[in-house]
Amino acid sequence: MPFFACLQFLATVSHEIRTPMNGVLGECVIDLTHNVYSIVFWLKGFKQSPLFSGMLQMLMDTDLDTTQQDYVRTAQASGKALVSLINEVLDQAKIESGKLELEAVPFDLRLVCDDILSLFCGKAQEKGLELAVYVSDQVPQTLIGDPGRMRQIITNLMGNSIKFTERGHIYLTVHVVEEVMSCLEVETEFQNTNNTYNTLSGYKVANRRHSWQSFQLFNTDLHSAEMPFAPILPETIRLIISVEDTGVGIPPEAQSRIFMPFMQVGPSIARIHGGTGIGLSISKCLVHLMKGEIGYVSIPNVGSTFSFTAVLTKARSNANANKSPGFKGINALVVDHKPVRAKVTKYHLQRLGVKTELTTDVNQVIPKMNCASLVTRLVLVDKETWMKESHSMPHLLSKLRSKDQSDPPKLFLLENPTNSIKSSSNISREHNLNVIMKPLRASMLQASLRRALGGVDKVHGKNGVVGNSALGSLLHKRQIIVVDDNVVNLKVAAGALKKYGAEVICADSGKKAIALLKPPHSFDACFMDIQMPEMDGFEATKRIRMMERELNERIERGEAPPECAKVRRWRTPILAMTADVIQATYEQCLKCEMDGYVSKPFEGEQLYREVTRFFQSHDHVQ
Repeated sequence: MPFFACLQFLATVSHEIRTPMNGVLGECVIDLTHNVYSIVFWLKGFKQSPLFSGMLQMLMDTDLDTTQQDYVRTAQASGKALVSLINEVLDQAKIESGKLELEAVPFDLRLVCDDILSLFCGKAQEKGLELAVYVSDQVPQTLIGDPGRMRQIITNLMGNSIKFTERGHIYLTVHVVEEVMSCLEVETEFQNTNNTYNTLSGYKVANRRHSWQSFQLFNTDLHSAEMPFAPILPETIRLIISVEDTGVGIPPEAQSRIFMPFMQVGPSIARIHGGTGIGLSISKCLVHLMKGEIGYVSIPNVGSTFSFTAVLTKARSNANANKSPGFKGINALVVDHKPVRAKVTKYHLQRLGVKTELTTDVNQVIPKMNCASLVTRLVLVDKETWMKESHSMPHLLSKLRSKDQSDPPKLFLLENPTNSIKSSSNISREHNLNVIMKPLRASMLQASLRRALGGVDKVHGKNGVVGNSALGSLLHKRQIIVVDDNVVNLKVAAGALKKYGAEVICADSGKKAIALLKPPHSFDACFMDIQMPEMDGFEATKRIRMMERELNERIERGEAPPECAKVRRWRTPILAMTADVIQATYEQCLKCEMDGYVSKPFEGEQLYREVTRFFQSHDHVQ
């Protein structure tokens, strides 16, 4: 890329890099056009560093209150988004040349969506926007695909919505395509009698039915076929992800250019909000790699709804839903006069295993509780509904608390960013309510409910981190060697493993790892960084396997040393640690006889999956 073109490119994306960086560091100023070459080196270095996410995870394991946990989660989500954005910049050439590869790993799309909301919740609160996510029950808990690229696409769409929206809401939804198609013929009344709309915030939107019809026509025209989409295999699923906003909309004259890099939507809008950068252009390329299409409907001064499809693989088992057993058997009642918003609250409660009923009418709270088959333990009232019915709320609270004086239901006020937080604090103190800040996410909601109920999660220990769980039992007292040339990486990896009870020894080079892992030794496993000077992780692993083969030949000949008298075959599980988990890297790991890989920094779900697999398959070896 020519020097001045590089300057233009970096200037255009500088605001996009600042957004998540501010989420990690707070107020900061980065001059991205000062030195192009140093920026490129910085980007490459940051891409490989787990500093932010890893150290933040270690901070999360300390004794934090609910608000502090939310700050850390927001910083973690910002760090992940920043890494994704840096990858976006560095991978631009790969996309244009068609050499970009997608991962195919198990992931939870609901958690990805929660992370994205955490990234943008600060800006949404600053602008007074309501932010929400809803994922249909028809979407499997675990999918196989590229979570990083999925996060990248949704983050780009959400980022544009935040940028171009000054009032109302931004609403992220995920459905199976067949669900949306089956609703096309259903007539929906969007406008209520009081001149508001049946939407998340009550503002008019470029509605979803219109969006989907336009999207169908777009695909039909594109493929010149009767059906808008090509058939898919039985083991796959086609999702449609939509981001709906109530922003300024796209001027008609700009709509044909919306997916062009560096597109400015119009002089007047650009002066206030800026352009779209490279996000939509790259998102379109990534969507096509996922065998999907991207489209939108936009109405000036009303808003835009961007939708894209993606074909993902269903995981073999989706039985382990992300529900906390500690909430099983608990009933909740949500009071909200906006049905869409109430549905979002119900979605998040049901993710935790809470059986949830809805009502739009304050007067129906007691009758609904009387009719419930189980005792209602939780009553959640939206702040806007509370203010609307403020004259009757004290009487309702009195009835609720007198209903079962020994164990009255816990009362929660759902705080919207459009409301005054100070007034919520006053209401909370006056009426002894628990306040839950929106946007709702599973981790934050779980922590708030736990605190109110006075219990400790039986599955999750302090701050929602897996403690004395299956992972802890697998790693407890295991002797593990961690190999990495970067001191910070060593500290983060060792800290993550020690958290689960492992005994960790660190080595800062491949050569030291070979010396420590010369059999016989006492280590149960090795976590090996791939990219190291002098000797990389691949070469170190090859030499370790060579030493093990020599020992195994001696064991077969009956010449084993005394320490190996009870060993049939010596093999130490070696797990690669890498920030580059594309298919080619994975194949290289297997070629040099590694047992798998984990991405840096460690995340509990992936670590558990890999550790379970290789300890179960290797415990009998040594």
